[in-house]
Amino acid sequence: MGFFEKKFTIVVACKANITRSAYLHGYMEQYLKDHYPYARKRIRIKSAGVRARRGSSANSVVKHVARVNGFSLKTHHSDPFTKKLVKEADVILVMEQWQKEELLERFPKFGDKIFRMMEYLWHEDPSDIRDIPDPTGQNTADFEEFIEVAHAEVERIFRELGREGII
Repeated sequence: MGFFEKKFTIVVACKANITRSAYLHGYMEQYLKDHYPYARKRIRIKSAGVRARRGSSANSVVKHVARVNGFSLKTHHSDPFTKKLVKEADVILVMEQWQKEELLERFPKFGDKIFRMMEYLWHEDPSDIRDIPDPTGQNTADFEEFIEVAHAEVERIFRELGREGII
């Protein structure tokens, strides 16, 4: 990779950028560091919220869950989508169908890079694709379900990016 070559930019997104996308951003960074350390020079991870306000901290429960999983979200601050962010992204991974639809409406020229997380590089039965559950304000079981799905999807996506020669 040349000195000025663009990194492959993944933007993970949810509604407010304080729970799911905040966690996934941190987890993806940690996963790259642990499993694909050479790829950190090739891939950039960012996060945003479809309806986020700038500067909110990560949800306190998800901060704790991040610590338990070996990384910190204490410096995370939410960001809303901007045209600049959408332009620089190679792929935007949203959690729910309504978020995809809203981004497609706001940024129709960039529809080829907006996916629900489970849609991206999915090679199985399309009927198995579903939204990533929002545990915000829910119980421990809901957070556990989110973490299980989030970890499985990150592992799957990075494995597929490896097969595609991106990492």
